[in-house]
Amino acid sequence: MKTIIIGNGEINDYDIIREYFEEAYIIACDGGTRHCRAMMIMPNVMIGDFDSANQSDAEFFDNLGVLKIEYPSKKDKTDMEIALDLAIEKESDEIYIVGGLGSRFDHSLANVHILLRPMRMGIRACLLDEHNIITLVEDSIDIVGEKGQTVSLIPLTTQVKGITTEHMEYELNNATMEIGHSLGVSNIMTEDIATVSVSEGILILIMSRD
Repeated sequence: MKTIIIGNGEINDYDIIREYFEEAYIIACDGGTRHCRAMMIMPNVMIGDFDSANQSDAEFFDNLGVLKIEYPSKKDKTDMEIALDLAIEKESDEIYIVGGLGSRFDHSLANVHILLRPMRMGIRACLLDEHNIITLVEDSIDIVGEKGQTVSLIPLTTQVKGITTEHMEYELNNATMEIGHSLGVSNIMTEDIATVSVSEGILILIMSRD
């Protein structure tokens, strides 16, 4: 099952992301209700403490009978992680977090980190907006994009070993990356499909649209 979690982050062009919502289970995470309403997309469930949600948006979906799962504002997890827990509980095999990036860098960074658990469970999970698709790599991944698209590889762990890329302008062969360096930033795909593999450690993979 494909699940979309839509958060309260910045989304300025709905047309670019609308295709991801087709045939998906949709979780509106707190203030993500505003994006659902703006796109005229009915979520399957609303979840969070609703401290950042516009009351009228939550009430709009309440009146349409959308299930609302409310948590206290004082808790040990962000609303986004709670929404991710629900997506995993629903046995999703694909999870896309939309509206998980924005002006709150702490939340944006935390949302990159919470991709770790689904990845280790064999679930495809990524963050996306109009400009970026972000996922984690611990073994091997085929990147489906466009020739000429920018791809950056940034270590999540202190050191990442055995990095090998195919169909990239600056190819790596059994390379090592360490935190504190910018070696993997702004590579270019030379084909519509490229490959990145890792033998030890975890990479953040960012595909940029601009």
